[in-house]
Amino acid sequence: MREIKKTEATITPGKQNLFWLLLICFLLLGSLRLLIYWAPDLLKRTTEADLAEQREALQFSLYEVLFEFGIRVDWISGDNTHKKVRIPQDLSLHEPYSALVSRFIEQGGMLLRAESNPNGNRKRIEVGLAGESLFRITLQKDNSISRISGKIAIVIDDFGNAFKTSTRNFLALEQPISVSVLPGLEFSQKVSEAASERGLEVLLHLPMEPANEKFRADDYMLLTEMSETEIRQRVRSALKAVPTASGVNNHMGSLATIHQPLLQPMMQELKKAEVFFLDSMTHPESQAHIVARQTKIPTVINNTFLDSIKEEPFIRKQVHLLGEMASRNGHAVGIGHPREMTLKVLKEEMPKLAKLGYKFVAVSELTK
Repeated sequence: MREIKKTEATITPGKQNLFWLLLICFLLLGSLRLLIYWAPDLLKRTTEADLAEQREALQFSLYEVLFEFGIRVDWISGDNTHKKVRIPQDLSLHEPYSALVSRFIEQGGMLLRAESNPNGNRKRIEVGLAGESLFRITLQKDNSISRISGKIAIVIDDFGNAFKTSTRNFLALEQPISVSVLPGLEFSQKVSEAASERGLEVLLHLPMEPANEKFRADDYMLLTEMSETEIRQRVRSALKAVPTASGVNNHMGSLATIHQPLLQPMMQELKKAEVFFLDSMTHPESQAHIVARQTKIPTVINNTFLDSIKEEPFIRKQVHLLGEMASRNGHAVGIGHPREMTLKVLKEEMPKLAKLGYKFVAVSELTK
């Protein structure tokens, strides 16, 4: 009897590839059918979610802009569809109005209406989204309210060593600063003249003896060992070296500003020159401002150094600290130095404080 050989069916590689190709096509077709079936609903849900997010962003930006201008929460009333905002007497109605319009457009909102009354004391804005009205805002001038703010004077010390791009940028800041110039340096006169041409206040940054023994005395520095005659002569010489100066503040001086025998003749010379005095407060027990007042010289003290730590977050915090002090006391003085980092922070933060109602002034205004 003959054996019958059994043969097993084999699948060639070509057939295997065809199988997988057909399976992938089947799955793709199935996914496509599901996508076609569900796409309109998914698209609708996505659009609704986007619109809800945009609506929320527009409503939030209303408060964001108002708070930037120092508008208090209790000056805002109304509901989700109509907000009424009282604008204080020290803020131009046009400023928050323009900022709101710009912000709404940036956020993708539609400006359905923007109008003001003939008296110019009320403005209205209607904002829409996707062709529908979203909310209305009425800005109403109210002369019975005012923002809590104050005057801030920023003095930048140590000018005179150079006249470079950063020097020009300090002089060109949007808000005014006072410029304190060291006497007898290569660019002292050029910086003081450029500042005066821009309408900025110039101070003589008068070198005075520090407590630290390691210092380099020049021909203008006031030393505690000097005679009254020499002190007077040096003060007059320093004033001549910065002729546009209307005021004086001390450079260093942690020892000299607590030394009465030096301060008396110094202040008498400043009195004759009819300049004001800013006590830099390089010593916490400085007597300089006390002697200045006794000599009937207009005077004010420095409240804080802005950049004693050369780190951007610290400088930024110090600038806003000036605002806090100005809110409490009506005014504040801060001293900085002509550094790129200080310039950057002032450029960014001074406009923010100005928006909140703080007024940047020449330091002499605070001596009055």
